[in-house]
Amino acid sequence: MTDKKCPYCEFDEFDIIDKNDFGVILPETNPLSKGHSVIIPLRHTDSFFELTEKERNSLSTLLELARNELKIRHHAEGFHVAFNDGNVFGDDQLEHFHIHIIPRYKNENLKLDKRWGVISDQ
Repeated sequence: MTDKKCPYCEFDEFDIIDKNDFGVILPETNPLSKGHSVIIPLRHTDSFFELTEKERNSLSTLLELARNELKIRHHAEGFHVAFNDGNVFGDDQLEHFHIHIIPRYKNENLKLDKRWGVISDQ
């Protein structure tokens, strides 16, 4: 890792949507839809496969909590749930593993961006 500070290690407590002993739900700073959030482990790691079973279970619980909260707050009709594993895009700030939960709404297309390895012609 470079000298850059990890945005997922140094989040503002005020931004926390929910948390448990191993992870936290935060709003995505560059959202793709209303309510787009990230679930992050508190321990800095760049891979889902390096998480312990307790960490994976805790992130799964937070993912379900995020889904329920987003349905109540934003009336999401579906979700795009995804993560990148490892530093596949050469972006040092993404070395901290995180799961995206992106609410989906009727009549709104989801436009993925470079975070997903997608290059748009538009």
